[in-house]
Amino acid sequence: MTAVRNAIAVAVAAVIGLGSPVLAADAYARSYTVSRGETLGGIAHRFGCSTDALRRANKLSGDMIRIGQRLDIPERCESGAEASGSAVVHTVLPGDTLAGIAARYGDSVDGLKSRNRKVIGNKNMLRIGQKLRVVPTKAVQPPRKIRYKIESGDTLGAIAERYDLTVSDIKRMNPKKDPRRLRVGDSIDLWIEGPVVRSAAIGRPQHGELVNGQQLPSGRSWYRRRPERSWGTNETIALLSDAFDAVQRKHPSAHDIAVGDISAKTGGRLAGHKSHQSGRDVDIGFYFARQPKTGPKAFLDATRHPLDYEATWELLTTLAGPSPDKSRVEYMFIGYAVQKKLYDWAKKQGVSQRKLDWMFQYPRGSRAMRGVIRHEPGHNNHIHVRFKCPKGDNKCL
Repeated sequence: MTAVRNAIAVAVAAVIGLGSPVLAADAYARSYTVSRGETLGGIAHRFGCSTDALRRANKLSGDMIRIGQRLDIPERCESGAEASGSAVVHTVLPGDTLAGIAARYGDSVDGLKSRNRKVIGNKNMLRIGQKLRVVPTKAVQPPRKIRYKIESGDTLGAIAERYDLTVSDIKRMNPKKDPRRLRVGDSIDLWIEGPVVRSAAIGRPQHGELVNGQQLPSGRSWYRRRPERSWGTNETIALLSDAFDAVQRKHPSAHDIAVGDISAKTGGRLAGHKSHQSGRDVDIGFYFARQPKTGPKAFLDATRHPLDYEATWELLTTLAGPSPDKSRVEYMFIGYAVQKKLYDWAKKQGVSQRKLDWMFQYPRGSRAMRGVIRHEPGHNNHIHVRFKCPKGDNKCL
């Protein structure tokens, strides 16, 4: 197939005078349409290749792209996404469609087709039990199968509620079984989202470890500066991806956010940090009024670059939660000068004094022990978020 495609490229190049044809190394696996808020670097990272490779493939002189623009994705980028370890395996369930699977993981239908051609064939036929390679852009766990044995007093409704499913889900997962004829001792299959073993944050952020950690996947609205340091608890990863998605939904023109270190895969001492040892800490950049030239790869000083206050406030309030008793955040460390800018802006927008007092240490002084957001030297260019211990983690301190 590649040989045929290369031959066509040679013929077309000769006819229209394009010069050197595009050969196998630059063959295109698919095209991709740019969405609002995306950057060239973010798209390249999503498909597992460099910005330079994507720039060359599309004959771009710089990193400027526009909404609706179609980009050619080289084949080596699609394969690189799998090779990077970001791919997960999805087992096809009753009722699954390519579009549904793509939406669930934040993948694309075209990517699923090209990545799983040997499994689904040219007719894109799905069969229950097929294993598909998916490259997620959301923090979604592949479903896992459990065999449930019916006990005395069980009802499908009660079973569904216990596993956060619906009765329709259970029927779909067991198409060959008549729910009216289920008896005590019979077994049904349930597909449950989430890891087989939950993560655990052990010890303190400054002296701890991470067990069964989860890696923040590459995403459409964020950029991982160092993926090998992007491991956290299940709760940390879910809270982060939910917050980034919330910003994108409400502020689609916001640029990709820079995500720094969380923890190593097994936690423990992390070079350059005193904390970040148990999967509960994360460094996040700010949203700016204009996409900086360096893109989301760098943390930029919020006292020197104009902030996108609306997007940044959305991020802070989403992470903090609706109220102190429902918040999953222990602290957010931001330089005092940047706190002032955010506080003054929020006050002008009519945010209640009660919420301002809960959210900010400012204006009580940089040593005041009040507010979710506290001063810490060196935090004018990023937000350090520390989440509370996950529920049930009895060894988390």
